Amino acid sequence: MAQTKVEQIAAYALRAKYEDLSAESRKQIPVHILDSVGCQIAALGAVPVNACREQVQEFAGEGAVPLIAGGRSNPVYAAFWHTVLVRYVDIMDNIMAPTETAHTADNFGGVLTAAQIADASGKDLMLAVAVSWSIQSLLVEKANFMTKGFDHTTQLAYSVPAAAGKLLGWGQETVANAIAMAAASDASFAGIRSKPLSMWKGLASGQSTFSAFNALYLAKRGIKGPLAIIEGPQGVENLLGKPIDIDWSKENYDWVPQSTIKKFVAMIHTQSAIECILELVQEQKIDPQKITAIKADVPQMTYDFSGGGLYGNALGGITTKEQADHSLPYLLAVAALDGQVLQPQLTSERIQREDVQSLMKKVTIKPDDEFTKRYPKDFCSRITITTTDGKSLTHEISSYPGMPSHPFTWEDAVDKFDRLTRDVLTPEQSAKIKMIVKDLEHHTTRELFSVLAQISYPKNRKF
Repeated sequence: MAQTKVEQIAAYALRAKYEDLSAESRKQIPVHILDSVGCQIAALGAVPVNACREQVQEFAGEGAVPLIAGGRSNPVYAAFWHTVLVRYVDIMDNIMAPTETAHTADNFGGVLTAAQIADASGKDLMLAVAVSWSIQSLLVEKANFMTKGFDHTTQLAYSVPAAAGKLLGWGQETVANAIAMAAASDASFAGIRSKPLSMWKGLASGQSTFSAFNALYLAKRGIKGPLAIIEGPQGVENLLGKPIDIDWSKENYDWVPQSTIKKFVAMIHTQSAIECILELVQEQKIDPQKITAIKADVPQMTYDFSGGGLYGNALGGITTKEQADHSLPYLLAVAALDGQVLQPQLTSERIQREDVQSLMKKVTIKPDDEFTKRYPKDFCSRITITTTDGKSLTHEISSYPGMPSHPFTWEDAVDKFDRLTRDVLTPEQSAKIKMIVKDLEHHTTRELFSVLAQISYPKNRKF
């Protein structure tokens, strides 16, 4: 009997071996893991994250699984917690396709939790990262979830149970049923990303992973799911309006190097424009107080997500982090004023200050047809700044550090990690995490968690 598409995904995950990974994947996976861990640590102490921590402590404050920054919980809530951490700040990696996107690092919280439960080797953790990133990336490349109104957290129902089940050593029947249950019940909607954005855009992947782990453990207890949920009557393909044609028997596990790492605390499609304006202001020594207009020409995806297109007004009522990090007018204005877009640029006090609120009203965003055709292979942006002396200064770029064509080096990852974590980690903790992750092939998840669990939870952070 032919396997269903859910069963094919489970088989793809379970047959993966470390030796299947290319040399480039083995080089890049530690870079992406350090980036993900840095995102997790950077989120500690944020107001929505504090609420999630309180809920974990109240509902599941005891268990066998240690948590980042202390405490213990059960597998389901541990996976939720670790996914909230990696996602909230919004500076983790992404996969980009012509009309779709996803945060591949959303998988890391679930993968890390399963690796800790399984007492996995560093190689096993690296392989599970490759498996989960690859499943979600293939679904982004070859399906059309977002264009049909689903959020990119929807694919976590497939990737998280597959990679976590592999780490836990569970069989194909269990993993396939877990995927089927999660896919059937935990689809989320693209309206999460529509304006005005709420705190939920930074927590939704935690909910998806919570549900995926719950399904995984139910499957281990013998609960069966709808294995034909993709191709069967009233299944996923019916909603998408086309088949998901992926030959899982022929796909590799080398999608981590295809993910783009962010430099800035901002949604992925704004990264090129931010890089462009920072270069222009620095190279031309532009005084931001003399700027009278900023024009940004960008791909259609950038315009739709952050410039006032498909996902709504990017100028109105920008008062919170969640709104600001998805508003290209705000991001370009604050980049011009501050020379950076990191956590200090996303505090409520900074967002509401008059200088940036005034300058963002002078920003115009336009989609460019040629840039749209070249995206995502090239991620072009053109910034034109007009100043009070009548000068019009223009700068254009087609790539930026972090893209597959210009990947982060280990040194780039360390620099970003240090900037994100220096006010949370001790020097000793920072050095040990970097040492373990850099040579993860020869270390274990237990060694990594021995540091992560000892992090002191920060209080009174301003974001």
